[in-house]
Amino acid sequence: MGGKGRKPIPSKIIELRGGVKHTHKKPRDQEPKPPEKMPACPEHLDKTAKAEWDRAGKIMMSIGLMTELDMAVLAGYCDAYSQWGQATAKIHETGMVYQKPDKTPALNPYLRVAREAYDRMIRAAVLLGLSPSSRVGLKVEKPKPQSKAQKFMERKNG
Repeated sequence: MGGKGRKPIPSKIIELRGGVKHTHKKPRDQEPKPPEKMPACPEHLDKTAKAEWDRAGKIMMSIGLMTELDMAVLAGYCDAYSQWGQATAKIHETGMVYQKPDKTPALNPYLRVAREAYDRMIRAAVLLGLSPSSRVGLKVEKPKPQSKAQKFMERKNG
């Protein structure tokens, strides 16, 4: 019988929390590395999910949390985000309670759809480091302001 214990913390999270001196956790050198560029968005995602893929993916890439292995979890997060939004819009449109054919009130079935999509979205967000609790203690460096020369060189090369 194996004990559950604490889940291992990815080295990038250890680094963002202040490194080994702060966390007293040893970094692991056999973890997947971030890709050079954002992985392609899965084609099966709808327009809203694809927009969330771009938004969340850019954030994850900017702080080095994205790996190729995260693609399925990020796609699931984005899909759940879209479904949650669609169900919530339907609730706003039709109300939280409706009248059944026998004239008795009942809860709108979209409430369940929205709740389940939100639950899936939050579970994936925690795994990806996109939730407030999973970001506690992260120390993300602010980008340094560019000099006029650096801005000029980027414009010329871009």
